[in-house]
Amino acid sequence: MRQQAVGGITFLVSLALFFFISNFLAGWYVYHQMGYDRFFRFEDGAHVKGEVLDLYMEYIAGQRGYKIAVIGDSVVQGAGVPAREQTITAHLQDELRGSYLPGAKVFNLGLPGGRPADLLMTLKKLRQSGAVQLVVVNISYPFFSDEMSQTPLLYFKVWSPYLTELELKELKVPPVKQAEPKATAGLEDGGGSMEAENFLQWKISSIWSVYRFRQELNRFIFGGPPAQKIKEFFNPASKDETQLSEQPEEAVLEEPLSEKDKPENKYNVWYSFTWSDRDLEHLAKVFNVNDSNMNFKYYRALCRYLKENEIPAVIFMSPVNLDLLKKYQLLDENSYLENTNLISQVARQNGIVFLDYQEAVGTDLFHDSMHMLDGGNEATAKLLGRDLQPVIRGALNR
Repeated sequence: MRQQAVGGITFLVSLALFFFISNFLAGWYVYHQMGYDRFFRFEDGAHVKGEVLDLYMEYIAGQRGYKIAVIGDSVVQGAGVPAREQTITAHLQDELRGSYLPGAKVFNLGLPGGRPADLLMTLKKLRQSGAVQLVVVNISYPFFSDEMSQTPLLYFKVWSPYLTELELKELKVPPVKQAEPKATAGLEDGGGSMEAENFLQWKISSIWSVYRFRQELNRFIFGGPPAQKIKEFFNPASKDETQLSEQPEEAVLEEPLSEKDKPENKYNVWYSFTWSDRDLEHLAKVFNVNDSNMNFKYYRALCRYLKENEIPAVIFMSPVNLDLLKKYQLLDENSYLENTNLISQVARQNGIVFLDYQEAVGTDLFHDSMHMLDGGNEATAKLLGRDLQPVIRGALNR
């Protein structure tokens, strides 16, 4: 009898150990494979999936230390550099840890091409998760251009489920295919058992990471669902069928690469290659701040949201390569000064620290008019490290 009791206790202890160890390892493995623990940045542009963003937010929330999220577009993401370690956020973390904030963790939430509405939605997600102590928002000068105002929400596939009818209309959101709704019929046709099954799946997912991350684990360990991989192993022809079924419904014809985006030029200084008319047309009419500009409207909404929710935050205007704009007669200096003043005014009226770095980085540190090389990102991070100090100390003393 005693041996049975000891055996039962041993089994329960082993089961508990398996549960806790597998729970920890599953989460760690998925986060590591996603690259969240290695200066993560979004690489897929407007093809970023909502579940990847949600998982990253969850990872951030679970981290310790003084956490800072930098929200922005491709300037924050680091489009001008090949390595994650060369981004503004990576340099800022090194800068803070090496000076007055050794426990700093800086997270890159730069969405390439993101508009102010995209930034606002990211900010709302951050606040709901309670993930960070400080938010740094990057505003790039093309945000308010005529061209970018034509599509005031780039990541509509991620955000459309959270938008009101009015927001969907004014942000020009195209119809987005939603997942098929799960059956919610009455008990007589099996609806009750379906609801019970969904509740059970949610409950297991909330306490056991292995089950919750089963799709990610299958993808990273097996390359996809195990049943599908076994089928492909024994029947190679089924692999071709799977690939065909995963093809996008509509093929998108991509434009040929511009000079600055060609592989041989992608990470070089701007004056080392020829600028075509196509490259330059994107730089025209970049400052167009007025009340009818939808991107400016959502920038104001972002500032109000920060104020109303008392979120510790700083807004910075990222550096601009004024020499390039001047060389091709694309800079209207009066408009530049007037509109910069309007942008800063909105932030300051809402009690937000505003930092103007537009003229803070030398022309030799740019790839184009706004994307910086490694040296430019490092210089911007040093400025942020210096100027964030009073903000961080004020937040810590609250």
